[in-house]
Formats: sequence, structure tokens, C-alpha cells
Amino acid sequence: MNAIIRSLGIVVGIPTLIASLYFGLFASDVYVSEARVAIRSAQATPSISGIAAVLGSSMVSSGGQNTMVVADYARSLDMLNRIRERMDIVEHYSSDDVDVLSRLRESSTDEQIQSYFQKHVEFLRDSASDVLTLRVRAFDRDVAQQLAELVIELSEDLVNTLSIRIEEDALQTAQTELTIAAEKVRRASSEMTSFQNANSSLNPAAESTAILGIVSGIEAKLIETKAELSEKKAYMRDSSPEVIQLKNRMNALSRQLRLEKGRVVGGGKGEQMNVLIENFQPLVMEQEMAQQQYASALASLELARIEALRKKQYLITFIQPNRPDQAMEPRRFKSVLTVMVFCFLFYMIGGLMWSALKDHMGR
Repeated sequence: MNAIIRSLGIVVGIPTLIASLYFGLFASDVYVSEARVAIRSAQATPSISGIAAVLGSSMVSSGGQNTMVVADYARSLDMLNRIRERMDIVEHYSSDDVDVLSRLRESSTDEQIQSYFQKHVEFLRDSASDVLTLRVRAFDRDVAQQLAELVIELSEDLVNTLSIRIEEDALQTAQTELTIAAEKVRRASSEMTSFQNANSSLNPAAESTAILGIVSGIEAKLIETKAELSEKKAYMRDSSPEVIQLKNRMNALSRQLRLEKGRVVGGGKGEQMNVLIENFQPLVMEQEMAQQQYASALASLELARIEALRKKQYLITFIQPNRPDQAMEPRRFKSVLTVMVFCFLFYMIGGLMWSALKDHMGR
């Protein structure tokens, strides 16, 4: 019986006493500053009609995978280095006022500092609401709050950087297409201007239509003159002044008609109007297609800009980091009780194994 009490005292009593002395007298107070953040973006509602379209123009969507990105970034060495540029957290956590077991060694490597940092700064994600809970542990209440605020600020910078990158990538392709379309419009306009200057013609097709109208008018007058001449010849001599006047008018109309037709079907220099039209129509089509492509590219750029703004994400801090009034850790009684329970379980398991070993050796 005495052996049992002695062994129980050694295995359970001594560790429990040591834990009681450490947590009761030496363990430093740990202050916990807590905040809650969420990543959200403005999302357009699906296509609806009626009064619902008026009332529900937009909705807020969760950040999705970026929530995990922020949580991972908070544990990264990059986050730690940026914090160390603005706060001397190594000096705080390695202070002589901190107990030896909780203290960070001043000679620690970057990896060791990162491991220590990850234990004192953590993001906990609620998968149901996609909300991140930030908990920062420090040995001073002001440092805990300041560090929590700095972590949130750097995390917000990360989210903004990601949003800007997404916006730039979305707009880059649309902007490139718009530049190409604008260049096509300029080239088509330049070719059109060169053609017009070279041929002294703004629009051969329109000019041809106008000439055809003139030809039709001349032909109508010529037919009318011929009819009147035939009528006069029926009762007048060819040498009469009226007949001669009609013949002169008819000859003048015939010459004008041949001249105008010559402008359409051919000229002295071989610059037929139909050839000009043939060369002009592709330029018109190219210019129209370039303008349509430019309009389409401009609309695509605007849509891309709207889509980028719609997908832009924000880190919203809806519970600001608090300044803790009292130390929440270590939970001294719970820690001592935990040491005692684990030591007792170790004692019981060890005793059973020792009994089984003695029975096996006795056989």
C-alpha cells in the first residue's frame, strides 16, 4: 500500500505540485485581443422582372477562397516580416518580464519566430458563415490590441491587392481589343481619305447615282424634244426656225447625254465610274466593320469594368480588436487539473502494463 502511495505521489503528486507552482507563481499573464472579419463582394442578382427587379438590384456575396488565402497569409513569414517592420514583437515576446517557458529566445531563427508567431496569432474560420475570428495573444494588453489591428490592416492590404490584380487582368484583354479596334478604324479612315484624295471623289457610288439621275433627266428631255420635232415636221419645213431650234436642242441634249454616260461607263483616262465604285465598296465595308468592332470592343471594356467592380472584394471588420481588461490565459486551475489528470492516467496505464509484464514474467 505504501508503495502504491509512494509511486502515486511520484508520478502524479510531484508533476501536479510543479504545475501548481509554475501556473500559480511564475506563468505570465496572457492577454487575448479578438476581432471578427469577413471578405465580401458586391454581386449582381440574377435576371428577374417586375417589382423584384426594382427591390433586388444587388446582393452581397462571400469572399469564398480568399478567406482561406487571408488565413494562410496571416501564418506566413511574409506577414511576420511586414509586422516586424512596424512593431518589435520579438522584443516583446522575448522580454525578461515573460516567464522562461513562455518566452521567445532572442537567438531564435526566422523559422522559430514564425512558429512562435503562429501560436500567438491565429485566424479561425467559421465554414458556415465564412467569417474569420482573429485571436492575438500577447503579454501586454496594449500590444495585443495593436498587433491585432496591424494584422487586420495587412490582411486588408492583401485583399485589396488581389482585387486590383483581378481588375487589371479583366480589363487588360478588353483594353487590348479596344486598342486593336481603334487602330483598324484609323487605318480604314486613312485608306478612305487617300482614295478620296487620289480620285477627287468623296463617294463614287453616290456620285454615280446622281449622274444616273441626270442621265435619266436628259433622256426624258431628249425624248420630249424628239416628239416635239416630229410634230413640227408634220406641218413645217426643215428650214423653219422652230424646226432648226428643236434640232439644235436635240443635238445639244444628245451631246450632254453622251458626256454624262461617258462619266459612268468610261472616260478618256480610263477612270470608269464602275471601277471607282468597285474599288470604293471594299473600303466602305472595311470602315463599317472597323467601326462596329470598335463599338463592340468599347462595350466589352465597359462590361469588363462593371464586372471587375462587381467582383471587387473587401475585408470588412465588423468586430474591432478589443483591448482586454484582464488576462484570459493561462487558465491556471484548468492547466493544473489537466496535468494531474494526464499524470493519473499515465500512472494507471503504466500500472496495468507493469502488472501484465509481471504476470508474463511469472509464467
